Amino acid sequence: MAAIFEALSFNNFTFLFEAANVAVVLGLLYFILWKPLAKSFAAREESIEGNLKKAASAREEAEEILSGYQQKISEANREAQAILEKTTEMAETTRTEIVARAREEAGRVMEQARMEIEREKRAALADIRRQAADLVVTTAGKVMARALTPDDREHLVKEALSEVERLQ
Repeated sequence: MAAIFEALSFNNFTFLFEAANVAVVLGLLYFILWKPLAKSFAAREESIEGNLKKAASAREEAEEILSGYQQKISEANREAQAILEKTTEMAETTRTEIVARAREEAGRVMEQARMEIEREKRAALADIRRQAADLVVTTAGKVMARALTPDDREHLVKEALSEVERLQ
């Protein structure tokens, strides 16, 4: 083995110096580069974890807000449906009331018309009776004015009856 070391010109002092030099460079690299890089990586990892937690909490909050809005929308839909049903019911009630009032008014108009017809009928009959009475009086006056024979009397009665029938 000594022959190999001599062939390679291996010097223990140089080896120890170079090993110490490598150790010093590695130590310096560790303190100068590795620690700051490790701190930077740790800070970056913490930042990413924090951002992930914030994103998760923001997502949960957004889902809660969305759920709240969906509940408000469904409540608004229920209220709108209730309002529509109430409005329809009120319209039907109003329609029923209007129809009932119209029927009642039509009944009153019909009753007034019947009463007016009855009144006119009575007035016409009274007028016919008055005219018949006048006719009887006139006929009686004519009878008194002349002497009647039985044929004349029969003829006058028939004439009076036909006149009364005509007036009715």
